[in-house]
Amino acid sequence: MGLTPLFIGLLLFPWISAMLIAAFSKILTRLLSSFSILLSFIQFIGLIYFIYQLQGNPHAIHLPWFSLGDSVFRASFEASSSSQIVAILVATVAFFVQLFSSSYLKDEPHLARYYLYLHLFAAAMYALLFADQIWIFYASWEMVGACSYLLISFWYQKEVAIKAAKKAFLLNRFGDIGLLIGLIGLSIHFDTMEFSSMQIGSVGPAPIAIGLAILAGAIGKSAQFPLMSWLPDAMEGPTPASALIHAATMVAAGVYLGIKIYPFTGEDTHLFMAVIGAISLVSGAIFALFQQDIKKALAYSTISQLGLMWMGMGSDASLLHLVVHGIFKAGLFLAAGSVIHYLHHQKSSHHLDAQSLNQMGGLRKQLPWTALGYGVFAASLMGLPFTNGFFSKENLAGFLWENAQNSPFYPIYWTLLACLAIGMLLSNWYISRQFYLIFMGENRAKLAWEKSSKWDLSQHIPVIILALLSLFFWTSWNPIHTQESSILNWFQIKTIEVPSFWLIITAISWVLGLSLTWFSRHWIPANNFQFLTAFWPSIFQFIPWKARWTHRIDILILDKFLVWLAQLQVVTGHIIAWMDQSLVDGLLVGFSTKMSQVSGQFLSKWQSGKVQQYWILVFLTFGLFLLYVWM
Repeated sequence: MGLTPLFIGLLLFPWISAMLIAAFSKILTRLLSSFSILLSFIQFIGLIYFIYQLQGNPHAIHLPWFSLGDSVFRASFEASSSSQIVAILVATVAFFVQLFSSSYLKDEPHLARYYLYLHLFAAAMYALLFADQIWIFYASWEMVGACSYLLISFWYQKEVAIKAAKKAFLLNRFGDIGLLIGLIGLSIHFDTMEFSSMQIGSVGPAPIAIGLAILAGAIGKSAQFPLMSWLPDAMEGPTPASALIHAATMVAAGVYLGIKIYPFTGEDTHLFMAVIGAISLVSGAIFALFQQDIKKALAYSTISQLGLMWMGMGSDASLLHLVVHGIFKAGLFLAAGSVIHYLHHQKSSHHLDAQSLNQMGGLRKQLPWTALGYGVFAASLMGLPFTNGFFSKENLAGFLWENAQNSPFYPIYWTLLACLAIGMLLSNWYISRQFYLIFMGENRAKLAWEKSSKWDLSQHIPVIILALLSLFFWTSWNPIHTQESSILNWFQIKTIEVPSFWLIITAISWVLGLSLTWFSRHWIPANNFQFLTAFWPSIFQFIPWKARWTHRIDILILDKFLVWLAQLQVVTGHIIAWMDQSLVDGLLVGFSTKMSQVSGQFLSKWQSGKVQQYWILVFLTFGLFLLYVWM
């Protein structure tokens, strides 16, 4: 099979999988999970084979779509090096999420609908990654958002889930308006509708206004400042779906958009992206400290780590951390799902909140493999040696440091490095503290745990494999250096060495973070804290206020004005009718009619048809003429 048919098949297969799930959901009731997992595995194997055949080279297809006047539109898709590695991330996490879900949601009555949504999301995500035509990209972008809405509101019986889905959908719409304007601006500036054809050349980089409009869409999708408040609420959806969509892939689509426009945007756009990322990195890490819900804490952690990717400005540094973070954050969510699943099925705690840190502690004895995996994922988030997080975080620091040496905006870059150091310290604190509160010490609720009688392969295998993928050896056999990494060279990802002084700062952040964890190990927030909720834009605070004032204005001003205007129109109509009847019809029409009648009667006597009358008039006229002359 040629590469082009295989490429088209990979783009279509997830859509076909979704249709098969919908078609056979009632027939394959007992085998539905196995069937869905098999379809996901076929997609994963096909993608790996396709990328292997490419040998690190890009591959594009341009299919005729339609024409509009002189403009010809093509359905263009390109498998670039960046889209290839992110597609592998999506396929990997999607497969393990489906495998994990077969156990986590085995008692779910609407499992077919859940798997249908997962396959639709995967289809939209692959289309987004490989789309080269801007309108196909935008349609895929919106489809990804729609699938997110469906999965957040999956348990639609819960009002809080419906509100969370609406909030996510509406806040993303704000950003998507900017994205739409930005894409139109890009197509006009570069006179093309394909990303691959957008070259700086003679037209120069895209103006900052276009870059900011596009990044507005990315801000919404990646839950960055100030459109960040929807992601913690999105945790109302199933935990495995959160691992796929709201941790590893969909929220990273905003970063991927920044990577896509990085080659043809200017440094001003890049710095704006980095500043937004720095704010999100620090604020997200602070909020993660003040959460007692395990999933909400990980959601704020995701906001913070996405901010770290944004600080890479869409460069290869952003791409590397996107992939590394996708692996360990999906693992963190699945491991958290194992903890929640275990607590939910305990007789002593089934009536309590299984997501609250207040019910946890000492779970390393009951869930040793989960604790081990969680520890590896936490170490990767902290950027400890022997993990891929160490490579990606230090590479980001090296990228910022290199730009600080060569850019006229070097004060901004040094400020970004300072924010990175603070963000690393806070990240080390909240994730190590969360690990301690879940697995170490003793149970804080004094509950009697029941040791699991069987080893659940569907839950443990994804966590263990993702933990192995979070270690250093798949990136480089050298645990502290990536220069000879074959996989990074395959995908053409460039790395930058970090200066030695930064390694000292990193080591200090590890020590301080672990020390702060030890001193705060007995403290748990009473509630899930949101800093100044009025400061963070909440559509559910704005809309009722707007609706109330709109209603008052409508009743007190608009309604009265419109009633008065209608009454004025009626009065004016009566006056005009009277004037028409009395003046126009009475004076003008009546007077002209009477004059016509009088003049007609008078002139009719001059035209009687009698000759003798005509002679009398002739002589009379002639006599008057002579009299006039004589006088």
